[in-house]
Amino acid sequence: MKYWLLIFFLTPEGEFVSKKAIAYKNEASCYLAMDAVKVKQIARMVCVSDDHYMGRKQDKGVDYD
Repeated sequence: MKYWLLIFFLTPEGEFVSKKAIAYKNEASCYLAMDAVKVKQIARMVCVSDDHYMGRKQDKGVDYD
């Protein structure tokens, strides 16, 4: 199943600036990429299933953005 790495860019005060979504072929690939990302801005990252990303079924413990 496809998974999405969602990167939320924030100001130093924690205010939302922008979002980037990157598709991966599976959950393991998504988490490997998340661990490898070096972000110079403040960011929050989360891996979600394709069903969650497309709004079909919410992943447990992950709010819709």
